[in-house]
Amino acid sequence: MFTGCSPEEEITTITFNLGRDPTGAHYAIIELFEETYPNIKVQVVESPQDASLQHDLYVTRFAGKDNSIDVIALDVIWIAEFARAGWLLPLDDLALTLPMDDFLPGPVEACTYRDTLFAIPWFTDAGLLYYRRDLLNEYGFDEPETWNDLQIIVDTIRRDNPQMNGFILQAEQYEGLICNVMEFIWSHGGSVWDESGHWRTATPETEKAIQTLIDFIRTDDIIPRGVLTYQEEESRHIFQDGRAIFLRNWPYVWELANNPATGSNVVGNVGIAPLPGEKPGLHAATLGGWNLGISAFSDHPDESRKLIRFFMDYHHMKQFSLEGGRLPTRMSLYKDPDILQRSPHFEDLFEVFINARPRPVTPHYSQISDIMQVNIHRALLGRISVREALERIDAEVLALFERYGK
Repeated sequence: MFTGCSPEEEITTITFNLGRDPTGAHYAIIELFEETYPNIKVQVVESPQDASLQHDLYVTRFAGKDNSIDVIALDVIWIAEFARAGWLLPLDDLALTLPMDDFLPGPVEACTYRDTLFAIPWFTDAGLLYYRRDLLNEYGFDEPETWNDLQIIVDTIRRDNPQMNGFILQAEQYEGLICNVMEFIWSHGGSVWDESGHWRTATPETEKAIQTLIDFIRTDDIIPRGVLTYQEEESRHIFQDGRAIFLRNWPYVWELANNPATGSNVVGNVGIAPLPGEKPGLHAATLGGWNLGISAFSDHPDESRKLIRFFMDYHHMKQFSLEGGRLPTRMSLYKDPDILQRSPHFEDLFEVFINARPRPVTPHYSQISDIMQVNIHRALLGRISVREALERIDAEVLALFERYGK
């Protein structure tokens, strides 16, 4: 239970720094917080939606010990880097006031660096396959289990609907490209680490995975070449407009695609499933999601802790999930009848969410991601071969580890 402060106390303003959220669901929670704590005002500071741009912006500000950041929404891949640099406050004390055993273990692990918690999981993400349920039903198809199944479905439906795009994903040179590529790699039985824990991408499995993606774009006409400039929102709008059969995206799309108020042309005709694999059952999803931390340079750490704790309350996280279509990080909410009524796929896809796989966990991930983005995007454009791209990635990453440690 939350209690407000005395109105005679001085009003403190804290900043909540996050990327632009197309759902806007956090504003209602903030209004409730300010009603509960009338002596704390929250200034929302939105950054570009592109996670790579956000990262670079925060690095610049933290490096300058900017004290204008209080609460910050952190991508799972930033936490080790920011914690190692001393830019985040430890939050083990805050965790003692929360039912941490109710939080999904994967996101909690991602928020932990050297056995210390530096953020609290806010909402989680996992890559999913959206599809036009009406079209698959019309043509007598079940959801695809394999990438070959997906290709057969696209080829069949597009014979009668040549204006339709087959499969849309995110392949611009940015962080989302790595999320998509890792899902192709894992779903072909590949990895970026060998069995001894050493970095190695130049393997037959990984080469085949990326070649499959390239063939879908450049040879098989399954994926339009425009995806090389698409991020999440560009791809969502194409699917939501009714111009694609399949879409890879995050869970937030479900709420928007099924809401007539967004102008969606596919309301009631959207299915959702695990992403296909090379073989049946070889599904893979990249772990995403955002977590709330506090800047080490904040002048208002106590007020910031109150805001984070407020967001983590069962009822507030439930409201955020219902209004924003986000995946809650508290496991008990996956059995909540109101959430299941709005998002019935949460129950069926819980195993996907809980087994989503992290991108390489290392304080040097941002540099590794940049290396992978540049080389893989060049391969997708046809400027270098897949083998050359992977060999360059391995050489540059190993040089990075040699210089800075793993």
